[in-house]
Amino acid sequence: MSTTTLRIKAAPGFRVDGSALLPAALAAQSTADVARIVLRAGNDTCAAGDLFDISRSDRDAANGAKATLVIDGDAGWLDRIGAQLADGHLHVTGAAGDYTGLRMTGGALHIGGSAGAFTGCEMRGGQLGVAGSTGDFAAGALPGDIEGMTGGTLAVGGDAGARLGDRMRRGVVLVGGDAGDFAASRLVAGTIGIAGRIGAHHAYGMRRGTLFLLREPERMPPTFAEGGRGFDVFWALFARALAALREPLATTGAAALNTALAPFFTLDARALPRRLSGDLAVDGRGELLIASTRGSGAH
Repeated sequence: MSTTTLRIKAAPGFRVDGSALLPAALAAQSTADVARIVLRAGNDTCAAGDLFDISRSDRDAANGAKATLVIDGDAGWLDRIGAQLADGHLHVTGAAGDYTGLRMTGGALHIGGSAGAFTGCEMRGGQLGVAGSTGDFAAGALPGDIEGMTGGTLAVGGDAGARLGDRMRRGVVLVGGDAGDFAASRLVAGTIGIAGRIGAHHAYGMRRGTLFLLREPERMPPTFAEGGRGFDVFWALFARALAALREPLATTGAAALNTALAPFFTLDARALPRRLSGDLAVDGRGELLIASTRGSGAH
């Protein structure tokens, strides 16, 4: 397949909807046609050629490579990058705007810098890696919707904002830095791992799923109870499942991201974490795991 490169000319001074910029769709068009793609910008529109210098490099299709799109430069003004991505590889060398990876179902999306709010919102599949930090509501639900992330993997090398994984139902979220208030709030299922500090009210309204912390939180939720120690087999499988994510995440081309998340990939299956269950205020059957200080993943 081919690699299409969109090199940013200059920040336009207004926000632009980049949801039309998908690897497979652009690979099927000439560079001249790509330049004529109309992008929404608030109540106005603009052409892709006004914002980007567009180039194309062809590769041998026999190697089975996926279509690739590279957005070269800081695109913090470009929202919905990779929205509904289903196939191929999309790489942003710098920052990205809000709603990055919105409802993506497959493929690999890598952000070399930070991303805005609602990163991986209602994500259903694929691999989304952010080398920097993300804003609020990552892996969460759109306002008024009842389901957040339902599949795939979201990996964040830096910090995550408030309401991480709100209403999340399936999938895996790993954060190499800190997370804001209400992390894993109203979690229905899935796994969220946080290596750094966590804000207030974590696991609020949690029903099922797993919140895994590599650091002891400053405060424990009052509606969680000690969950016992008889889960050796589960913990061994859990540690193995996280280690298995290292290779798929490498498809995002993020060496620094894998380094930031290394503590999740090297857990000691013999060092059981502390386990609490809740949120009992909603008859929750979720679990809060806190890494043992004997484990190699503890900070």
